Amino acid sequence: MPVVTRTQRLLTPPPDAPYTAQTVNLPPLALDIPAALLASIPAQHRAQFQQAAQHARPPATWLRPRDWDGTAILLIHGAGDNRHAFKWLLFQRLLERRLAILTLDSPGHGDFRFIPCTVENARRTAQAALDWLCAQADIRWVGALGISFGGCQVADLAARDPRVAALALVSTPVHLPPVTRWTVVREVLSLFYMPRNLALLRHHSLIELWAEWRSVPGAWFGESLYEMIARFDVLGAVRAMGNRPMLIMHGTHDGAVPPMDARLIYEAAPADRTLLWVPQANHVSVALRDDAMRALAGWLADRALMNVQ
Repeated sequence: MPVVTRTQRLLTPPPDAPYTAQTVNLPPLALDIPAALLASIPAQHRAQFQQAAQHARPPATWLRPRDWDGTAILLIHGAGDNRHAFKWLLFQRLLERRLAILTLDSPGHGDFRFIPCTVENARRTAQAALDWLCAQADIRWVGALGISFGGCQVADLAARDPRVAALALVSTPVHLPPVTRWTVVREVLSLFYMPRNLALLRHHSLIELWAEWRSVPGAWFGESLYEMIARFDVLGAVRAMGNRPMLIMHGTHDGAVPPMDARLIYEAAPADRTLLWVPQANHVSVALRDDAMRALAGWLADRALMNVQ
């Protein structure tokens, strides 16, 4: 019998739930498939892929509290991830603080894997998501939250669009060191030898964690991830934001993105910034730590409240 994960349960709320969950497709975008990638596709399918890219509609999920006050968060996931996996606790804590969430699949990821992830495709998709969110009735305030590579994208978006009123970056890289098989093994092992990570098993069974992991089907990258991170230029983006508030959150034992990157972002950011370390957390476990997600949701809700009153 298939395991029903906590994320799946949260995304199918009962009628009396204090929030609603809706799948939406953003307006059509003209995205690109790089020529080198297009040449690798069988000739009989190239036209189909090109047409799909020219009329792509990014998939997203819109979570909204029933007592919504017009404050919302645009959430972009990390590389190889999707818009839902391992985020049920984050969704829950944001909804509890009356923050609506628009979470989308970036190009090359999740239900949007038929469009390769490139800097330009990611930029156009993030912009379309922000445009959709700002066009919703009764919207009053929008913050942006990026996890890992998603942080590179929302920082870039915030630098270009002042409608992003506050920015939260979780485990975001400045320059990504080589990711090897040992990197992955070390991340998995640290879930079990760090006492605070081991406590996750009080809330997540191993079977549920495995089912969440299996829900991530991989990604289609049209450009090198290392080069894309460099081109997004997180440090330059945060410098260009002016004095909008920013939270930088990072696990102290992140084996994929060095904690030093959080310090570099903090030093480059304007005066209104907060650096929050998550003790013993690695790259994966930050989003599974209730203390971290409560702090993240609280920081965003406080910034929203300061601006809508």
